[in-house]
Amino acid sequence: MQDPTYQVIIAGAGPAGLAASLTLSAYKISHCLIDANTSAIPKPGDALPPNAKPLLKQLGILDLLDSPQHIPYYGNKSIWGTNIPQEKEFIGGIHGHGYLLDRLHFENQLRQLVQNNSSSFYKGYKLKKVQDKGNLVEVVIQKDSKNIKIQAPYIIDATGRKASVCRHLGVNKEALDLQLTISFWHQLKHEIPRQIWIEATENGWWYISPNADNQANCMFFTLKELVPERKKIVTFLKSELQKTLQIKKIIQPTEQEFGEKKLRSSGTNYLVQPYGKNWLAVGDAAFSYDPISSYGITSALATGFYGAHAIAGELANEEGAFLAYRYVIENGARSYLQKLTHQYNMEKRWCNSYYWKNRLPKE
Repeated sequence: MQDPTYQVIIAGAGPAGLAASLTLSAYKISHCLIDANTSAIPKPGDALPPNAKPLLKQLGILDLLDSPQHIPYYGNKSIWGTNIPQEKEFIGGIHGHGYLLDRLHFENQLRQLVQNNSSSFYKGYKLKKVQDKGNLVEVVIQKDSKNIKIQAPYIIDATGRKASVCRHLGVNKEALDLQLTISFWHQLKHEIPRQIWIEATENGWWYISPNADNQANCMFFTLKELVPERKKIVTFLKSELQKTLQIKKIIQPTEQEFGEKKLRSSGTNYLVQPYGKNWLAVGDAAFSYDPISSYGITSALATGFYGAHAIAGELANEEGAFLAYRYVIENGARSYLQKLTHQYNMEKRWCNSYYWKNRLPKE
């Protein structure tokens, strides 16, 4: 039996990979998706800012936000750099309100659209080998004891922060910092306004957002060096929560909720160059953002969209298609790093704190 051959292989079926698939389908470019999970899995990150709406319209997925599982949100409330709460409202802006996504539902919506396009979808397959064969990339994927070999002129790395395709090809990411997220869900006892709460503390900062089921997505961001051994993490979280001025009034997590915490990397890291001769990285594989920026989901969708356009350009022998994509990534990165540095430099209340001293280079 002949090995399956496509024009493009997409490794990873998160928002970036799915956006790339939808875009390639619009070009009628044959491709397949590979994902280690048989179905979408819960992930942190739910904020879709108002300025993301034009991108979703370009992708043809704006109507997905009509689902009642995605709720409008109207702004942010923060305690950052001062003890006085600050509010930012979206409603007067050109794009109106943003959305707090049910992330699992959103990814399932995207998966269904991709499957409707009859794209080949290898679910539950792990990436075992990626090799440059000159004019083709050869990939070996595995599910249980079954191996499949796939070939294509191009591969898109949409595997998230771990950038698995790049690692197989010997390309490594650069890390700006080692920030971690400790996240858990909290069942709210009463409804809270549809907004995001952010509050800085001596050892990091909190993020709280509600969902349609009256639960709060709770995340605490800190540096890896400050996180204690696993059995002491709940005590650490409780202590950090009690240091807040507003967050502790919004959530009162149970022992079980604290105990169901998850730890994830959430620092800034990136590829020096987001493409090679026959590969291109999108989403977190190309550039992983600090969640304070709210760039995450929007950037994943955008890079999937623009990365697929670049691949289409290369397949059509258009000169400079990958260079144009690199410009998109680098332009976004410059803007992000300026805003990020400014945001963290606003916080002056804990000048001797390890977290704030070691957060980022000063302006």
